Amino acid sequence: MQVRASRWFLLFIAVLTASTCLHAAPKYLIRQDSQALAIAKAAFDAMGGAPAVLAYQDSVASGTVTIYSGRDPAAYPIMMKSKGLRETRVELQMPSGTNLRIVNHGQGAIIRPDGRVKALDSNNTFHEHVNYVPLLSVLADCSGGNVNVIYQGTADVQGQAEDIVEIDFIPDLSPGGGPIFASKSRTLFFINQSTKLVDKTQHDTFFEGNLATTFSEEIYYADYRSVNGMLVPFHQILFIDGKLDTDLRLTSVNFNVGLSDSDFVIPEVR
Repeated sequence: MQVRASRWFLLFIAVLTASTCLHAAPKYLIRQDSQALAIAKAAFDAMGGAPAVLAYQDSVASGTVTIYSGRDPAAYPIMMKSKGLRETRVELQMPSGTNLRIVNHGQGAIIRPDGRVKALDSNNTFHEHVNYVPLLSVLADCSGGNVNVIYQGTADVQGQAEDIVEIDFIPDLSPGGGPIFASKSRTLFFINQSTKLVDKTQHDTFFEGNLATTFSEEIYYADYRSVNGMLVPFHQILFIDGKLDTDLRLTSVNFNVGLSDSDFVIPEVR
């Protein structure tokens, strides 16, 4: 009996030790400094805050986007939809038909007018939120346990004094995965020191299928209007590597219209 009891005791110690080691395994440490958090919260509150986010379910926005990347600028009707913080859909009406872009919780695809489906590189989509509404961007996840919030100094944006806050979305907190996801999702928010609104965001994006090359995306936000208690920028301009790429002007934004989950289903690549 004494030998049997000793074996059970040793087994208990072995299980306890293994469990302790498992829970003590190192992981990526989230960085959230107090100054950055205070600035991010001020921006979050200024654009509608928790009451507006809690009341939000989905959105539909329509307008016109002028594309400058071709030989001559061309304007097209555009509709943007969202559900929750991580499901987005863009419908761009072009002469050849409707081009769709859908991202659903980090996975995305483009659907051409002829039905062809092209999967998007998850390195560019794993962190995507509802970026056309800054309040619903990754800024809304700042209080979560998988977001870096780091103060990066000040800047001048179109004559306005701005605080710069870096926000990184990190779904994998393992020692190996954490730094990689942080670097790939790194987004700078330029927050107006007077109005507390987001005037600009900046992020590096990978060329599709080429992780060795990135380009810089800068989005300028203006003409904020209140919709259901949420401030939405009705004018948004995108620069790629410092060159004007698109000019988006919204004409209407509506929340909680009852969108179906089917709007955000990503079809199989074929």
